[in-house]
Amino acid sequence: MIVGGGTVSGVPFERTVSSSRQFIVFGADPRLRAAMAELAEHAKSSVLALLQTGDNWLVPILLNIEQPQANLPEIPRAALNFSQTGSGLKIQLDLLITPEVDPAIVERELVRSILLEIAYRGLPLLPAGVSYATPPDWLINGISTLRDESPATLAALESLGAHPMPLKDLLAQRPDLLDSQSANLYRAHARALVSILTQHVGGRAQLQHYVTDLPHVSSHALAELQAHFPWLGNREKETEQIWNGLVTRLGNEQRSPLTTFSSTSQQLDEFLQTKVAKDRASKNALTLDAALRVRHPQVDVAAAREVTQRLMFLAARAHPLLRPVVLDYQLMAQSLADKKWRGLSRRAAATVQLRERVSSRMGEADDFMNWFEATQASTSSGDFRDYLQAVRTTEELPRRRDALSVYLDAVELQFQ
Repeated sequence: MIVGGGTVSGVPFERTVSSSRQFIVFGADPRLRAAMAELAEHAKSSVLALLQTGDNWLVPILLNIEQPQANLPEIPRAALNFSQTGSGLKIQLDLLITPEVDPAIVERELVRSILLEIAYRGLPLLPAGVSYATPPDWLINGISTLRDESPATLAALESLGAHPMPLKDLLAQRPDLLDSQSANLYRAHARALVSILTQHVGGRAQLQHYVTDLPHVSSHALAELQAHFPWLGNREKETEQIWNGLVTRLGNEQRSPLTTFSSTSQQLDEFLQTKVAKDRASKNALTLDAALRVRHPQVDVAAAREVTQRLMFLAARAHPLLRPVVLDYQLMAQSLADKKWRGLSRRAAATVQLRERVSSRMGEADDFMNWFEATQASTSSGDFRDYLQAVRTTEELPRRRDALSVYLDAVELQFQ
């Protein structure tokens, strides 16, 4: 942090400049200024990482920290001022900091100002008095909630699959008018939308273009989303169906994450058996696994895109050893949907070999761990509890002492 001082109209003031020098924080408490500068830099890092873009800021953001005043009880908790000055654009965020302030609210306002700077940095000569487009609430709340692991947020995420909110309603929702429970559900849907958009192939670049195009967007939120993310479809009914399917699946997968090697492998096999094309000569249906090996199949684009989405979600939850394999199949399914067949058969063969090597090594690791536990380990994992208990039970059973049993026992001893 760089801390300095100055004067405005003869009145002294204190300020703190953040590490990237984009945020200039004004306020009386130096510790609070430093904390606010650090929070602003953290929020910006999250936005830049999501959009996969560099820190090429042009417009500084002024953060004015105010304390409660008895003679000014109506000061809003957050006020974002965006205007054109003689030297260019000015972005100022006034924050009222009280002991009861919610850091999540402050972070959302910081994300709003950061997205605004990204959107308008290419328009430094904006005419004075012109209205400007603010970043949509769903995007701000979605970004701010991506790393939120609070119980309320996780519970809301798990409920997405039961009754997903229509996308059109989500885009038009005013979160500041919602009660706490409805707001948690709204933010869970916003987080799901941001995750779905950015996890799609090329989705981060599309979202970056969406942000930079904010000054030119129309008032039709759904149409703008369809224009920047063509894979969502161009008709409202189609888009709602795609959204409903994706958010329902995301909610269901949130409740039952796949982490084990065998579970990941099993679901990957199910996806590979999904029918996504037909053979041009025989007209027979082809699974994804078969379509990747056929030259120029007749692709069902909708089915191929559907399995691409499902592979994308599986990759996010896959066992680490199988994640590269799942990602390879996701990219190949996307190429199949785009009808880019060149090299697919070679890539598929290489991916099959990679999976076989990984599975073989995983089997060897399991065998070694089983041997180690059985012969070397001082403690037990419990995996063989039932088997060992059965062996002990058999050994502890009293032997019969009748003549026939004694004879059979003696014969058994002779052949050992």
